Amino acid sequence: MAFTISSVLLAFAAALPLASATVTSQFSLSGNYTPTVIPCPANQTYIRPASSGLSASEQSWLSLRRPNVANALEAYLNNVAIPGFNVSAYISALKANNSLVPIIGMTMSGGGNRAELGAYGVYQALDARYPPAWSSQTGGLVQAMTYTTSLSGGTIANTALGVNGYPDLQTLIANNNFNFSISPEALEQVAGKAELGYPITVSDIYGISSTFYGARSVFDQSIDALGFTWSGVQVQPSFANGSTPMPILMTDEVIPYGLQGSLSWDTINGTILYPSNASQTYYELTPFEFGSWRGRVKAFLDIEYFGTPMSGGLPINASVCINGYDSAAFCAGAGFAAANLWLAESTTDGVLGQFAKRSKRSKIPYPPNEDKLEQERVRAQLLPNVKELGGIEELLKENLTTILYGYTPNPFYGMNTSAIDPVAASQEELLLVDGSETGQVNPLWPVIQPERALDFIVVSDACGSELSSGWMNGTNFHNTYISAKATGLPFPTIPPVVTMLNLNHTSRPVFYGCNEPDVPLILFLADFPYTAYTNISGLQSTITNNQVELLTLNSLSLVTQANNTLRSDWSTCIACGALQRSLKRSGMAEPESCSQCWKEYCWQGNLDQSQPGFLEPSLVLNSTLSWAEWNATVLF
Repeated sequence: MAFTISSVLLAFAAALPLASATVTSQFSLSGNYTPTVIPCPANQTYIRPASSGLSASEQSWLSLRRPNVANALEAYLNNVAIPGFNVSAYISALKANNSLVPIIGMTMSGGGNRAELGAYGVYQALDARYPPAWSSQTGGLVQAMTYTTSLSGGTIANTALGVNGYPDLQTLIANNNFNFSISPEALEQVAGKAELGYPITVSDIYGISSTFYGARSVFDQSIDALGFTWSGVQVQPSFANGSTPMPILMTDEVIPYGLQGSLSWDTINGTILYPSNASQTYYELTPFEFGSWRGRVKAFLDIEYFGTPMSGGLPINASVCINGYDSAAFCAGAGFAAANLWLAESTTDGVLGQFAKRSKRSKIPYPPNEDKLEQERVRAQLLPNVKELGGIEELLKENLTTILYGYTPNPFYGMNTSAIDPVAASQEELLLVDGSETGQVNPLWPVIQPERALDFIVVSDACGSELSSGWMNGTNFHNTYISAKATGLPFPTIPPVVTMLNLNHTSRPVFYGCNEPDVPLILFLADFPYTAYTNISGLQSTITNNQVELLTLNSLSLVTQANNTLRSDWSTCIACGALQRSLKRSGMAEPESCSQCWKEYCWQGNLDQSQPGFLEPSLVLNSTLSWAEWNATVLF
């Protein structure tokens, strides 16, 4: 089934009174999930080519962010107290030349609400406002970050943080909960959007449900959380003055059936589409823009006009632009609803779905029945959601396989330019899906673009989709390395999965790129059981605040290495990571303690391709406590 958004919307909008075109609020003009028709502004540039670099808006915001980063680094570095390092001289150099200010980012992986909580835990462990993080000398790095990126489950966290101005986690918990269920009250909100002629899909349903529970305003509980827009982050006070990072959401796309490059699987439910690894078209949604740097689309739309029917780079009707289609809930839903793969997984016995995210395992001695164990584990997790899809199908009165994607009018439709692939330009709609569907659960793509020139990236990986035990083996991280190298993007060398397992790279933090000066330095943090068995289902519908506390405390032990007891100089090494590239640009000498960090905790290129054991660990800080004994106290 093909939706004809533009024709339906234009006919409906012609009869509507037009609202003001001025967008100066964090919220949609309707104050809720329903988009509003507004007149299109004159002399507006709606779309720009990616070849023009960062947008003027992002560059302007960066000029505000850099001084705040320098100030945050001063407090952070004074607390860490790297031996032999002159903080005052370094900060003076940054303030005299803002090009020396390090650009730091954090990525929040996919993996359902397990990844959401993992991201929150790492965020809190790096937050200066959290006393245990400050006393462990890891707190303060969040305040020095410039970007946070997310896909899939991590997008729920990034969205809630972004629209609320990056509050401390305890404040966020006090005003929200972490349940994930279809709320009848929230679903009433889709009616207004449907009346405008837009198709309603699982991206709307799941986006609304997660936002309804998890992204409420921490400032005013009377505010309708579904009124938050992604472009509205621009005028969120702390973002507008450069006091907080920029949140970026990442999505994949599927190409409509019958078009060149389309991948599909015919099932008893109909044709299911899934993304092509070859297209390399990863869309990002910043508070300023929607678009892609590479692949089929190399262009960006001003995100305030997301959802506006366009052709040739201009609105089809100058009287019909759309406000509020960039609902933060919808943007989040488009980034984490993997319903197409859930359905494919359940109907193809694992031929498609989670297995697509995992590498060949011929050299790893998995249990003989590992494939069956993993299939049963994934199917058990997905079954409630797949059953729920039938209810959504009935609710929306549409065929199931047509509601699996986040539909949006294609802003690049009809554009005749080298920046847009002709097939992409022929599509009236774009079909957006979970950003992890091409086997990259870590949203690194937005922060390895040369235009952003990141120096240091903290990767929070809590995907849990690589081993039947629910732990990580590095497959998705390695996939990004392969993809980046194939595309010519700067990325540190990552060892094969077998070496990552043998060298314990997924059980304790590790740096990559220390000796590769032309790539970002990466700190890889794979979720691992330090104080809690965090390998819960990524699709768990109910999590109590007590359970949230237990899981995020595990992240604290991971990030701080148990308050520097597992590695006595660990907090120093994180600070060294934040500084390394900036120090080289400034010509300042690197402290000896930092050089020692790279020798101890940075991968030096050594390989161990011998057969590793299966990863099924006990708690690092309490090895005698079994999963069954621990779980009896938390009731997961």
